[in-house]
Amino acid sequence: MKGTGTLSKYWMFSDDYTQNPYPMLARLRQEQPVAKVETPDGVRAWVVTRYDDVRTALADPRLSRDIGKLYGALGRQLGRELPTTDEISNHLANSDPPRHTPLRKALSFAFTPKRVKALREGWHKVVDDLLDDMVRTGGQDLNTGLSEPLPIITIAQLMGVPDSDWPQFLVWTDTLRRVDASDPTGIKARHTKELSDYIRDLIARKQRRPEDDLISALVHAEGDKRLDAKEALSTAFAVMTGGNDTTTSLLNGAFTALLTHPAEAAKIKADHSLLPAAVEELLRYTAPVINSLQRVTLEPVELSGVRIPQDEIVIISIASANHDPDAFPDRPDELDVTRKRPAHLSFGHGIHYCLGNHMAKALTEIAVQRVFERFPRIRLGVDPSELRYQPGLIVRPLVSLPVVFGPTA
Repeated sequence: MKGTGTLSKYWMFSDDYTQNPYPMLARLRQEQPVAKVETPDGVRAWVVTRYDDVRTALADPRLSRDIGKLYGALGRQLGRELPTTDEISNHLANSDPPRHTPLRKALSFAFTPKRVKALREGWHKVVDDLLDDMVRTGGQDLNTGLSEPLPIITIAQLMGVPDSDWPQFLVWTDTLRRVDASDPTGIKARHTKELSDYIRDLIARKQRRPEDDLISALVHAEGDKRLDAKEALSTAFAVMTGGNDTTTSLLNGAFTALLTHPAEAAKIKADHSLLPAAVEELLRYTAPVINSLQRVTLEPVELSGVRIPQDEIVIISIASANHDPDAFPDRPDELDVTRKRPAHLSFGHGIHYCLGNHMAKALTEIAVQRVFERFPRIRLGVDPSELRYQPGLIVRPLVSLPVVFGPTA
């Protein structure tokens, strides 16, 4: 694809890009693999789009995830200080080595595939309960009925939140997802504080009386695997808020892709053993995390012959990398649930590779299997062209996912 005109500096924030970013990303891979963009509030950034460059950038220590350094660079561009908080300053996604290393070691110890496997049976029940609620109330939006509440509830379970508190968690996380930080009502700031206070109290309770959950494992681990209260707060806050949107995006993307590709859905319905490989392909095809968390250059970095200066913001396009024909020469823009070894980058690469990948994949497998088992004739409730996405730098939230369940099995 060749461009037909000069690229607007706001190209990433156009509605055309939000609704379908792939034509623009294909153009950039060919013409400007490292392209400049400007945010509506005036922040300059560089966008990396080719698979090899994306993979390199994700693991390059010169591209920092240190939140203090990132906010410092943003603040210098905006001409004002951007303060950090305990909630965002003390977890591994927002830090570099050496601080990152013990934090990742602690979470790796607590957030294991074995722990996820032990919770899978309970997650089947959560999915069925949510689907039962949709049927009982006549709900037709798979986004609000399943994709949004499922990660919130299951992450709450993982952290050891009592069942009675799940409804309040839904309220808090819904606000954090939907309300902009500049909202004049102050509801986002109030709900952030309420969630933080709740997590602090939960940590204190787990310190006094540990149970078989993630927070207990973090605060009662031996030696350098143990987190202090501030680190546990930041980590729990990151798991609670960061894991929700990304898994919701994956679930919505999976169902949208399968409902618009009935031949691929039919393969899964006929053989559930295809699900693990199919989820890997859905992760590649839908790119639930459209861009990685932003980085800041600690020194000049060159990618595809473009020199990015020091102290610049870098946006790494996962969606573009996952559709790069140089990495996926066999029809990269098509969904194929039997694709061999789809080496996608949807969970990142390098030291910041997502530790929640086992959980996200398990939830998607369970949700797809149960929906297709219970509602084999499920279909979209609108024409695919009517589905709308909201703009976002990390995820591209689907506004709604109307479905018609059809006769049950």
